[in-house]
Amino acid sequence: MRYLIFVVLLAGFFGLLSGQFHNGFLMVVGALCIALIALISARMALVDEESYPDLGTWVRMSLYVPYLFWQIVLSNWDVFKRVWDPALPVSPQLVRAPFSTRTAFGTVTFANSITLTPGTVTIEVLEGEFLIHALTTEAADGVKDGSMEAQVKRLEGAIK
Repeated sequence: MRYLIFVVLLAGFFGLLSGQFHNGFLMVVGALCIALIALISARMALVDEESYPDLGTWVRMSLYVPYLFWQIVLSNWDVFKRVWDPALPVSPQLVRAPFSTRTAFGTVTFANSITLTPGTVTIEVLEGEFLIHALTTEAADGVKDGSMEAQVKRLEGAIK
């Protein structure tokens, strides 16, 4: 099923870029290229559950993206206030934040989500913990409180 989705995505990408639906020769060449790419990808085992998640993950992603977007907005506002008001404290620090995601997809999503929110950057991923640079104590506490990790676990299907 994943390979079928992969082939359909490749065909859609080819059609989008070429726009040549009326030219028979280009359609045949495109189909041959798609078949060759699918064959090479199969031999290299590139199409797996991580690169093409199941439908449930896509549905859960539709709930996670608005949450992440809101966290980015809140973090942007906090950083904006601290840049324009020198009276607000800035206390850069390195913190270690434990995590317990089940999959590589969850770990990468969690680390990237931390980095996407202004004021925090995931520097290193260790076994069971992140090393994070936080601009403020509040940002560091926000990473360690576990709310984003819970959302990522829900995304990967660990929490219903």
